[in-house]
Amino acid sequence: MSIRDTLKGGKGEVIKDPRVFIDPLTVFKDIPFREDILKEVAVAVRYFVKSDVKFSTLFLGLTGTGKTFVARYMLNEIEEVKQEDSDYSKVKQAYVNCREVGGTPQAVLSALTERLTTDEVPKHGINLGEYIEKIKEELNGKKALVYLDEVDTLIKRRGGDIVLYQLLRADADISVIMVSNDINIRDYMEPRVLSSLGPTVFFKPYDAEQLKHILSIYAEYGLYRGTYDDNILSYIAAISAKEHGDARKAVNLLFRAAQLASGEGFIKKDHVDRAIIEYEQERLIEAIKALPFHYKLALMATMDAEDVVTAHKIYSDLCNQYKQKPLSYRRFSDIISELDMFGIIKVKIINKGRAGGIRKYIEITDKDKIRKALEDTMNLGFEEQW
Repeated sequence: MSIRDTLKGGKGEVIKDPRVFIDPLTVFKDIPFREDILKEVAVAVRYFVKSDVKFSTLFLGLTGTGKTFVARYMLNEIEEVKQEDSDYSKVKQAYVNCREVGGTPQAVLSALTERLTTDEVPKHGINLGEYIEKIKEELNGKKALVYLDEVDTLIKRRGGDIVLYQLLRADADISVIMVSNDINIRDYMEPRVLSSLGPTVFFKPYDAEQLKHILSIYAEYGLYRGTYDDNILSYIAAISAKEHGDARKAVNLLFRAAQLASGEGFIKKDHVDRAIIEYEQERLIEAIKALPFHYKLALMATMDAEDVVTAHKIYSDLCNQYKQKPLSYRRFSDIISELDMFGIIKVKIINKGRAGGIRKYIEITDKDKIRKALEDTMNLGFEEQW
């Protein structure tokens, strides 16, 4: 297909509406396999709005299990209900992705205050309590529903859970929905925050059958009929089910495979395989760039170590080099386990018997790519580390 044909589209085109893949909330009227969670949250919201019962909840689960989708879907539904139920007219909503705004308590609270008050709010120079006061002044009889996505980015910062404490304990009608991929996030919270926190909602990974159903909805609305078949959807679903049931990955693979098939008129297995290679390379780089500083130091240490004990020694030396206080071996070992869970490295546990004990060996397949990603990020923006 020539460049002009590609620009004009039409012949051999596969993608009917790319917006389906970019902004799926424009298509999904229901969220399959998450109906029970949505109803549970909807009941809590109704009690908050109609009976003044504040609530907080934590959405917990691995990447691609629908946490952010459910949160944003709920936000949109509440905005629609405002047109039908006057009780909701006084509800203000604010969604903040903690990582995207910087992750510090100051950055998160200033973004939150700006979105709840619609005023330009100073990002520096005022204490955290003043942000809360500004929010309380703005509410003045109204209610606020706050969504904090990737909240682990905030909690792991020094003083991060103070933000949660102030929001949960504020003398105002504020309810909070938090979203986290880190299944150990509660371990980072102070007891006073945990005591104020409501129930945790766990999002189980999707299985292959569920992923195929989700993909079929995207394909129906986003692709031309006849450009894909049941086998392609099953293939993508099976691959994604092995990766912790990540629906986001499954949808991205389908979209990229469809792009690669543009001009050919039909998605083939080869297009999916090429999409998988691209996706894995991009995911690895992005995952490394998004890691907290000590995780990057830990990962850097694993480059020249064959086991976790040796890696911790190298990590401690790196901490001295970067003027950081080393984390304990136990915490370091937890980080290594998380890097394993993320798929960045592999940890192999070998029991050498009573004399040798248990040793954790480290296996890394993409050392060159990991080193390059670390080199690109290690010197950027680390003036405030936890």
